[in-house]
Amino acid sequence: RVREALGSLGWARLAEPEVAPGVRRLRWRSCLRMLSRRRRELHIRRVMLAAGLWMKLRSSKRRRPSAAGSRPSTAKPGEEPGSSRTPVASATSLGSASADVGMDDMEDVMEGAPPSDDDFEPPQPRGPVKSRRPPPRPAKPADGKEGEVSSGPKPRKITLLRSVFEGRPPVVLFTYTPACAAVQRPLDRAVPADDDGPRMFYSHTDAIHQYNAVINILRHGGLFRVRAETYRWTVMWSLHPSSEQLRRFSPVQRANHFPGSFHLGRKDLIWRAIAKMQQKFGKEYQITPQGYILPKAFQAWDAARQRQPDALWIWKPCSQSCGRGIQVLSSDIPKEQSKEFAKKKGIVQRYVPNPLLIGGRKFDMRIYVVVLSYDPLKVYINDEGLTRFATDAYTEDKESLQCRTMHLTNYSVNKTSAAFVQNTDGQGEDGEDMGNAEVDEQGRPVASKWSLTELRLHFERQGMDFEAMFNGIKDLVVKTLIAVESPIQVEWHRTLGSEGGGWGARGPGGAHRGSCFELYGFDVLVDAQLKPWLLEVNICPSLSSGSPLDKRIKTKVVADVLTLSGVHPPTALWKLSPESVNWPTGTTGKEPCLDENEAASGCTLTEEEMAKRARKLAACASPQEALATFDETAWELVLESHEEEMRSGGLEKIFPGPNAGQYVHYWEQETYCNMVLRLWHEAGGGEIFRSSSRKLLPAWVPRQVCFNKT
Repeated sequence: RVREALGSLGWARLAEPEVAPGVRRLRWRSCLRMLSRRRRELHIRRVMLAAGLWMKLRSSKRRRPSAAGSRPSTAKPGEEPGSSRTPVASATSLGSASADVGMDDMEDVMEGAPPSDDDFEPPQPRGPVKSRRPPPRPAKPADGKEGEVSSGPKPRKITLLRSVFEGRPPVVLFTYTPACAAVQRPLDRAVPADDDGPRMFYSHTDAIHQYNAVINILRHGGLFRVRAETYRWTVMWSLHPSSEQLRRFSPVQRANHFPGSFHLGRKDLIWRAIAKMQQKFGKEYQITPQGYILPKAFQAWDAARQRQPDALWIWKPCSQSCGRGIQVLSSDIPKEQSKEFAKKKGIVQRYVPNPLLIGGRKFDMRIYVVVLSYDPLKVYINDEGLTRFATDAYTEDKESLQCRTMHLTNYSVNKTSAAFVQNTDGQGEDGEDMGNAEVDEQGRPVASKWSLTELRLHFERQGMDFEAMFNGIKDLVVKTLIAVESPIQVEWHRTLGSEGGGWGARGPGGAHRGSCFELYGFDVLVDAQLKPWLLEVNICPSLSSGSPLDKRIKTKVVADVLTLSGVHPPTALWKLSPESVNWPTGTTGKEPCLDENEAASGCTLTEEEMAKRARKLAACASPQEALATFDETAWELVLESHEEEMRSGGLEKIFPGPNAGQYVHYWEQETYCNMVLRLWHEAGGGEIFRSSSRKLLPAWVPRQVCFNKT
């Protein structure tokens, strides 16, 4: 069939057996290049053909009589059976009817082809359409007679989440899948969307690994998959959006990466940003071990090794992951190896000499952090994470430096060890529970991976202060994000094609500072004094479900992130479900926001206007006085921030908060948006929306009617 397809395309010479292998390889490369250029055209033709054949097969199936083995006649009156002008599709005709059908056999050659056409939305006719959902199929009778049409797969249902305020539109609620075994979040504000409403779409590109945790949550949320180039999606899960993509974003579209977040992911760039802050603030920014970017800083590292002859060092490639290329070194390395590092690109950092051990094993923590925007900086931390153990007992003997399963805690490194034990999260066979912070007689962890809840339980058993340690991690996260905010801002307006404007730069289609969100994996090591140290930040943390523990934690965090990001449904969808809005009981003086683009447009002030208003707020003597000067733009920032916190699920907001003032001096200049949220929290935060504090608010500010978090 491949040869037939090639022949129909004029490439039959590729299938000639007498062609020399070298010539055949060159011809295949030419074929692949041509296929890459024609990829989109061929795929559209194939989808259209598949849709047409599917419709013919469907109509043929509906006309099939109940008697088994009989074939329906398609002849018109006056024609003989079998002489119908409409051919009946069969297995043989599908294989040779056209070259496009033969291209199905070249699925692997066509990069970017979807795993299944059924998962993609076919092209839709333009014009006013009440609903794009197919008509419901008749249910199969209980007796299951042959010839009846089955009910088919369960339709996808969108669930809307009511706002906690009156008159504000809902967002899409992404609930946890039953298979992940996570305790479902409260659903008292959940409202099912009307079945006759328009569909919503997402795009998951081939530029990033496809995780079941992501795909299942998006499907479970009622969204259908389309290709990124259609721009019909509301959520795009991919790598960093390109300049062309970001400039075409509408206000309601969301992407899962900020342009320029590689300043967090690359080990050399994040060290450069933190080192700059260390020069300004000294010990306040000692959040990661001392580092040297090689080969430029080789002389400085060589001098440090001479000053600290007993120290250990760890060398890492700048942009690798999963423990690839990492080496643990002593200060007295051979001259040949020293010359090699003098030419090798990477970063070398001081090895933390006294790590906290559990049962003699070294461990680190994978902390999941969500950033909704960098101006204002809005940071959430997940209540669950992973504790990853090395599988060999720790020792500082220099003879053991080559033992990767002793010094590295990466799952990718330790999973191949014979001592690795999977955490079944209480779902083991024969009632075996490889969880609950179980340790053996020697105090060693039974499972090679714990949740943060299990680590907390172990700390309580040992009389250690988990809360103090975790507060140190929150401080570390906020300081890290402040350190990289400036270079990421430069990348933001560069990607939008703006010469200046900072975070106020907007795309021609409506992209704004809230168009992106990002899930980070902070790898943190704790020493014997319970001081946390940042090891690295993963901007694409693994979301694989290799164990029941991983499946529960990662599926839950993906659902919480998508709900928190605020996916706005089309107005036509939630208008069909009026109960999805808390309509005001009286006149508030302000009409409800009925348009999803208006609800998601973000702050539209220019940098000059925001700087002027920031100076006015800075002149206020108290937070309460500043609160009285808030205009509609400031209150919109406050309402949006409070709504996000009220739908955060298992995510905890760590910035801004009541203690946001202690981080002000780390910025060269506090922005207007950050100042508004800081002053609001200092004035009382969410408590000012309760009836006893409503006197501080203007009359047109919507009334909060629900005070339970979802």
